[in-house]
Amino acid sequence: MITIENTTSAGQTITLDEKHFVNCHLKNCTLFYSGGDFLLTNTTVENCPVNLSGPAQRTVALLFSMGVLKPGAFPGIPSAPGSPQAPVQ
Repeated sequence: MITIENTTSAGQTITLDEKHFVNCHLKNCTLFYSGGDFLLTNTTVENCPVNLSGPAQRTVALLFSMGVLKPGAFPGIPSAPGSPQAPVQ
């Protein structure tokens, strides 16, 4: 896992998998997550949409199909793959 410390990122594209952010600020970034390990320690995330793929997207789809998560519960995260709101991958 890569540790990223004491940084401010604005308007960047960031993959969360296999990263540990410590004392960071992420603002207006596009975040990508596919299910790998990551940590956010004393890190703020401001106005950063999250794009899911792979195992992360399938886990969210499962939780929506079971009713554990409700549509609209997480802005920017589609309710289920294949739904009108979900991006085609």
